[in-house]
Amino acid sequence: MTKRIRRILAISLLILLLVFLIARCVPEKELDLASKITPVQWISEDELLIRLDNEYFLYDPNGNLIPSKFDAAGGGIENPLGIQVAPRSSNQICSEEVHSGEIHLRTDQYVEINGDKHRVRKPWLRGRFVGFNQGFPKGEYLDFYTYLHMGKVGLVTFANASVQKIELPLQNDDNLSSPVLKRDSVTGQFFAFQTMCLRDDPDGTCTRTAWWLDADLQVLSSFLLPNDDPLFVKEKLACFSCGCGCYTQEDVYVVNGEAFFLYSGFPLPTSQRGLYRVADVGEGRTEWVHEIKGRIEPPLAFSPSGCKVAYFRVSRFGDSLQFRNLCQ
Repeated sequence: MTKRIRRILAISLLILLLVFLIARCVPEKELDLASKITPVQWISEDELLIRLDNEYFLYDPNGNLIPSKFDAAGGGIENPLGIQVAPRSSNQICSEEVHSGEIHLRTDQYVEINGDKHRVRKPWLRGRFVGFNQGFPKGEYLDFYTYLHMGKVGLVTFANASVQKIELPLQNDDNLSSPVLKRDSVTGQFFAFQTMCLRDDPDGTCTRTAWWLDADLQVLSSFLLPNDDPLFVKEKLACFSCGCGCYTQEDVYVVNGEAFFLYSGFPLPTSQRGLYRVADVGEGRTEWVHEIKGRIEPPLAFSPSGCKVAYFRVSRFGDSLQFRNLCQ
């Protein structure tokens, strides 16, 4: 190799290294919330309700914005019809203080089922689900009580005067974190998954069981979510204060018999962010399919068929409302 070629290669490597270092030092583009087009819900397969600077518009197939009188007051997720998720009387859930010697550790809640005390709790919806320092909207999940009893977890319902439990079989008995539910409005089924990883999971991995349930909450299948964790990022100075978990967020959408996980927030690399689908590869194994890559700001909106998804993409080349047909 001649000296000239070696010199050219050395200069090229130095330039690439300089570009890499500059890219790491350039702060992430700030999002102008006043110009963010937030997809709210689809009115039909071709018409989308969006919010822009606290005003609502209909977004038609031609990209026209038509003012809407949509009223967001009183919004929120509704509980499934025919399923009683809240106690009908105050004595259905009791409290019990837990002590160690003279130290008061905590106050547990429990229900009695067939004469046995079952500790009940609401799922932990902080941690992975709330990017505090990003101002992301918080995802909505069904407001079930869950139980932990004798190394088993599940759901609790309150039919008439009785308390009933639905056991969710675990694929890993070491993870006893509470499940949380989303309803598929297309199929009427439910998708449940654990909210926390194992404490001793190696970096970049997350061991969690998930379930598909029918409309009556009967278990159809149980499986492990993909083991690699798109939400993982090594702690760094950019996450100063409460750590990188205060900046990143996991949101879950369930449509048309598919479960989608959206990963957002700096300092996740742009290549790591975006919308992932849980793909069944057989024999109880699953893997991620990275359907939409890049900086996608929550929330998303899926069309009534579950095929189309609307999302707001942030890019140094220009922010825009975009669409993808996931059924093609």
